[in-house]
Amino acid sequence: MKLVLAPLLVCLTAFSAMAADDAAKQHTTDFAAKAAMSNMFEIEAAKIEIASGKADDAKQFAHDMIRDHGKAGPVLNNAAKQDGIELPAALDAEYTAKLAALRQSDAANLDQAYLSTQVTAHEEAVNLFESYSKQGPDGQLKRTAAKILPDLRMHLTRIRGLTLK
Repeated sequence: MKLVLAPLLVCLTAFSAMAADDAAKQHTTDFAAKAAMSNMFEIEAAKIEIASGKADDAKQFAHDMIRDHGKAGPVLNNAAKQDGIELPAALDAEYTAKLAALRQSDAANLDQAYLSTQVTAHEEAVNLFESYSKQGPDGQLKRTAAKILPDLRMHLTRIRGLTLK
């Protein structure tokens, strides 16, 4: 009886370990995709503000977003490669629709629409990066999330200040 149960126990243990590895890999893949989408969205939204916005403070924030998120993108990409994760190359339908709505804002409302999207985007990014840096599986992406998080928090504080004016 023991001879029959021992191989079964080994198989069950191996299956549990494989399932845990698959869950960790999926968690990492989900984080990386969301982080990459968020980063691409920030850059594209900033380009719209710079091209068509009127408010100097919103345009300055947009310039800073292009600079900061332009630096964060390659860092995320590098970390993902080290963890064996492929990042999406283009925005998904949700982010594409958000950009389309921003492009369709009339000139009088574009600055406010841009700033509003930035509050939401940065709240979501801070939550995403904070959660992953605490609960994600060990790896380069987890360390990178922790390194990028302070900049995202600073962006959120700054954008909240701009929307209160």
